[in-house]
Amino acid sequence: MPTSKAHLGPEFKRVPTDDVQFDPTNPRLGGSSSTKQDKLQELLMEDPHFAGLLIESLVANGFIEYEPLVVRQSGSKYMVIEGNRRLAAVKHIRSNPKLYSATLIKKLEKVPVLVFHQAADKPHRNEIRTYLGVRHLLGYREWPSESKAIFLDQNIKSKSDFRRLKSEFAMGRNDIARYLVPFRVKKAARALLDEIEPEEDQHFWTLGEALQRAGIKEYIKLDVDRDSLKVRGFDNAKFQYLLEFLYGSSREGKGGSSRAAGLRRITETRQLTRLAKVLANKRGSEKLESGSTLEEAELYVASPEETIAGLIADLRVTLQKIIALKPSDPQISEIARHFKNFDKAMNSL
Repeated sequence: MPTSKAHLGPEFKRVPTDDVQFDPTNPRLGGSSSTKQDKLQELLMEDPHFAGLLIESLVANGFIEYEPLVVRQSGSKYMVIEGNRRLAAVKHIRSNPKLYSATLIKKLEKVPVLVFHQAADKPHRNEIRTYLGVRHLLGYREWPSESKAIFLDQNIKSKSDFRRLKSEFAMGRNDIARYLVPFRVKKAARALLDEIEPEEDQHFWTLGEALQRAGIKEYIKLDVDRDSLKVRGFDNAKFQYLLEFLYGSSREGKGGSSRAAGLRRITETRQLTRLAKVLANKRGSEKLESGSTLEEAELYVASPEETIAGLIADLRVTLQKIIALKPSDPQISEIARHFKNFDKAMNSL
């Protein structure tokens, strides 16, 4: 008998825990390359997921029924759409009978799930996509930036996909591009990014913010299809330099004008506007590539007045950080000594 349309809607029930599996394509897992369940379990127990932090609550309260795992049915198994961390914590308890009571392990033989039944029809696939998008893209339950980007990348393959998601989630082109373009650039330059091993979400967002600047996009010759946001190409050599400016690299400085080679030039996202201005200038970008600091390269781009204004802004931020650290009396005296020397130098001009 064919499955009815009503039955294809989300269904709440309890299912054997062993029948519930992690989905390696789930954006929440950050694009893990592993498809093995035990490897995904290990991944979820570690930074940045820390599923083990949920174990204490499960021991004390069991699995809360009104917060079911959200799954899609795949044959006789259920693939997790939402709830990977909770499932990892449950599986950890069940695999360690010497650490946890038999009563608790018995209670966790089954878990509550909200099932989106797997179906070939397009409306049903759209139902799952809309559910995830409303919860995570629009902020009901926040995904990290890169997980949002993975979700968008998985669901936008053509111009029509792009138009559909814009309509479904009322997201503007720039909002989607802010996540999707840096992720697609990152995928295209996977080998280069693997060398620097940045902290995933924080540094993904830094790259995303950098690629919002026209001067930076022009510097790496970034070519993106406007209608589908497919990355058609960019200059690999220039992009490698950009990664050094944003994150640092293994390239070692050789003294003189190359003293900053291999070092990060950007320590705060507010400096990205200054970086874009330098990279839009041929002499300024060449100085950065040869190992100059951002401030040194700006001397070839900005007027003295603009450079001084930028340095004063940096000094203000530095002083605020020092004040927040509550320096000791000897440290305050040392700071005061430097200001006196600065005052003398200024008066001698």
